Amino acid sequence: MVNVIIQRYMEIDDGMGGKDYDWDNHLEIEGTLDQLSGDEVLASDKLGELSSHIFIIFEIVDVKRGDRFLVGDNKDIYNVTNVDNPNNMDRHLEIKLKYTGERYG
Repeated sequence: MVNVIIQRYMEIDDGMGGKDYDWDNHLEIEGTLDQLSGDEVLASDKLGELSSHIFIIFEIVDVKRGDRFLVGDNKDIYNVTNVDNPNNMDRHLEIKLKYTGERYG
């Protein structure tokens, strides 16, 4: 299992009457991260969604396209490209991610 911090790009009060936009910690979860094979990456690309990894979690949480994951102790950054609740059974989420090659902090 891998520990993940989910961040969401949000409007934040700057303390002086204005607003700023920045990544804010949204959730902390634990799940399984797996790299997609070359064929799966190509299939995702045909749908307009380039994904390199899939993250599986056995609970239903508030994750949406546009969020980003900070994965593991290194805090590698992955962008969320798709969130799927297979057959709407609420048993698990399959979250497709694209590895950015960057680290947070």
